[in-house]
Amino acid sequence: MIPDRFDPVFRLRNASITTKLVSVVLVFLLAIVGLILMTILALRVTTGVRAYVIGEGLWSKGQKDAVYFLSRYVQTKSEDDYRRFQSAIAIPLGDQKARQEMEREAFDFAVATQGFVQGGLMSEDIPSMIYLFRNFREIGFFAQAVRIWKAAEEKVELMVTTSKEVHEAIAAGKLTPKRQAELLAHIDDINAAVTPLESEFSVTLSHGARTVQSLLFVVIMLAAVLMLLLGIAVSTLISRDLNLSIAALRDGAIRVAGGELTHRIKVRSRDELGELAMVFNDMIERRRDVEVALTTATEFRERVMESSTNAIYTMDTEGRFTTANARTCEITGYPLKELIGMPWANMIPPEHLPALFTRYANTIESRTSILNYEVPLIQKSGSVVTITFSIAALSRDGQVFGVVGTAEDISERKRGQAELQSRADELARSNQELEQFAYVASHDLQEPLRTVSGFAQLLSKRYQGQLGPEADEYVGYVTTGVQRMKSLIEDLLAYSRVGRDPEALKPIDLNHAVSGALSNLKGAIDAAAATVVCEPLPTLGANERQMVQLFQNLIGNAVKFRGETPPVIHISAERRHQEWQITVRDNGIGISEKHAQQVFVLFQRLNGRDKYQGNGIGLTICKKIVDLHGGRIWVMPGDGGAVFRFTLRDESVLVPAAA
Repeated sequence: MIPDRFDPVFRLRNASITTKLVSVVLVFLLAIVGLILMTILALRVTTGVRAYVIGEGLWSKGQKDAVYFLSRYVQTKSEDDYRRFQSAIAIPLGDQKARQEMEREAFDFAVATQGFVQGGLMSEDIPSMIYLFRNFREIGFFAQAVRIWKAAEEKVELMVTTSKEVHEAIAAGKLTPKRQAELLAHIDDINAAVTPLESEFSVTLSHGARTVQSLLFVVIMLAAVLMLLLGIAVSTLISRDLNLSIAALRDGAIRVAGGELTHRIKVRSRDELGELAMVFNDMIERRRDVEVALTTATEFRERVMESSTNAIYTMDTEGRFTTANARTCEITGYPLKELIGMPWANMIPPEHLPALFTRYANTIESRTSILNYEVPLIQKSGSVVTITFSIAALSRDGQVFGVVGTAEDISERKRGQAELQSRADELARSNQELEQFAYVASHDLQEPLRTVSGFAQLLSKRYQGQLGPEADEYVGYVTTGVQRMKSLIEDLLAYSRVGRDPEALKPIDLNHAVSGALSNLKGAIDAAAATVVCEPLPTLGANERQMVQLFQNLIGNAVKFRGETPPVIHISAERRHQEWQITVRDNGIGISEKHAQQVFVLFQRLNGRDKYQGNGIGLTICKKIVDLHGGRIWVMPGDGGAVFRFTLRDESVLVPAAA
């Protein structure tokens, strides 16, 4: 059984009407093309046959003339007659040359043409003669004609041989009367043998031409009948399918018009009428779906509107309420019966009406939306609440007929924002007072510390060696504690200043910032016999005082937490895209991996092998400064010293490093 997709009747039935009509046209076109091709073939064959008949006449005339002039040459011995003989015999010899070339597998068209031209034929007939010979030389009548042609050529070759013998005898003076009579008799015999062959060749070609014409006529008639039958079959198939499909559509339309929405039209094909039937069925299903969806949408809209925490409403182009949910009634204070038909302008304070009228008119005219517009609203009780509302135009058939909108009561939110702002202002005042207190407290704390430190140093100098080793040790503890206390107070002040400095960022040379930090730490560096090596650093946008504080804290940590050998601090910079990575490396006691991130935690004390013990204020300040400048800072853990790296980024003023 042939699958449906390979069944031509099935495929034609399910093709579009246009395709069906095109198929009929194509059938006619193919038939016409076939008829034209067969007609061309018939014309070409008949033209070739006609040319060969003409060529046979020329061949025969040339042969007869050759016999005549050769006979005269035997009698007159005149060279003019011999030349006339050669000219006449050239016609059969030219045809022979053409035939021999056409029989070659890879023949030369030009050589064959030249042979036929020598035979006296018209050049426009030669292609048809070559086509006929190359394609039909072994078929029927033409094969017989070719055999006759070859037999006649054999006689012509005898005549050529005889002419050479005569010419040689005359030239040598050996043509006796007896020999002359023999040659004339031989020439007559050749002529007598050729004449029947010429007649048979003409008869064979004529008979073949009539046979071909009859065959082509039969073929053309059969093609015409086949074309007619195919056209009738296709037309009948198309007509039957069209009638059945149209009848089914008519019956379905009548049923649907009567309210029978469950009826379905049988789809007989996949052409335009079949698609129309499917669209008709789909239309009925969609109509049922629309009715169900409309009912569902109505219920959904009512539930959404009633359960919404925001007001949802519609208004006409004059600004009168047409629908509203329960939340709208709660916000306005009006019951639904009073709210429907009421203009929104009745609820807005007069000073806000001009701006709102303009916006509402723009929404109606240009279909622009109003989004989250804040305005006071007067409730029915006279109370004023603050709302934000949004509206958008509603249109039908390109005509705006109203707006739909939502509203939210933000009175409580506004009161909360006011309270938050008040608390923020109060917190800002408290921070300012706390900063002022920190400055005053630091001054008051540093005064007694300087007194204690001064008198401890005087006591150590005046009574050096007199109080005893234990007393000298106690004095050293007092001095160290005082210096530690002063350092903590300075760190706390620096921590409180970071982020509050109003100084704008400007291009600064980090080399100068390092120099400033070294000047502040000169005493500690000299006491520890420390060495600071600083490679050229870049110039970029930063707060100069904070950069000095940053390098001071990092270098100070390296000096403070040193090993047994004198500290060596190395500072370098590396450009990475739009960032500079600054590295501060020392040869101190190092930082364990466990404590690597804890050093940036405020008031964090580290224990374990005495590595970076302290309250973490100094490194916390470093992190805070780097964060403010849009960078980041991290520490590389290890036992061979500490490595701190931080990045600074400021594309607007970033310049190359100093030479």
